[in-house]
Amino acid sequence: LNNLIFFMLVCLPLQGEEITKTYIVKVGGIKIGELVWEMSLTTNNYSNKLKLRSKGLLSGLYSFKGDYFSEGKNHKNQLIPEKYTHFWQTKKTIKEMELIFSKNKLATIKQEPLEEEKIRLNVFDVENTNDPLTSFLKIIMGKKNTLVVDGRRLYSMEAHHDEIANQTTINISNYTNLWADHKRNKFEKIIFEKKTEQILPFKMLIFFDGKVFRLEED
Repeated sequence: LNNLIFFMLVCLPLQGEEITKTYIVKVGGIKIGELVWEMSLTTNNYSNKLKLRSKGLLSGLYSFKGDYFSEGKNHKNQLIPEKYTHFWQTKKTIKEMELIFSKNKLATIKQEPLEEEKIRLNVFDVENTNDPLTSFLKIIMGKKNTLVVDGRRLYSMEAHHDEIANQTTINISNYTNLWADHKRNKFEKIIFEKKTEQILPFKMLIFFDGKVFRLEED
């Protein structure tokens, strides 16, 4: 869940667009949470704000809270990331991450708790990296693939649209863990459906760590 991150069909959004959607989150048909997504796109700037909260019958046993934010410049429909943050909390842990981008590269990583290992990949020299939420908007605006860094991992996302099923699948590839000497990939893919006249989807399936998280518009 900590990497809920999410992508769309090619569609040029209207400038000055501000949208808020609420999604019910289910696993195996059981409601486990709620996600509120606020997206803003103007002529010069863009931002995403996501709030994820545990809700439902299991919230007493498994409670969680996640806040995700990204912002940057919009230069002639080319999104340039500047800042990404996320906050993740359960009963046992709290994790915070801040990424700063400069000139289409990752400039700094700040995280709590601090990582004890040395970074295994010089991700700061990798060009055209994006945070997860910016990657989502780039795919909305016509990109077929993006290069993503979330502070823990570097990976590619590639979009494929099925016109018959009216679904878009985002596959994860070229996965590298920044801090460990392995390539475990718990984040497998995303399948989403959207209406032609809307920017954000009404349904998403997130395949993560052997589970399928179903998000449907409330």
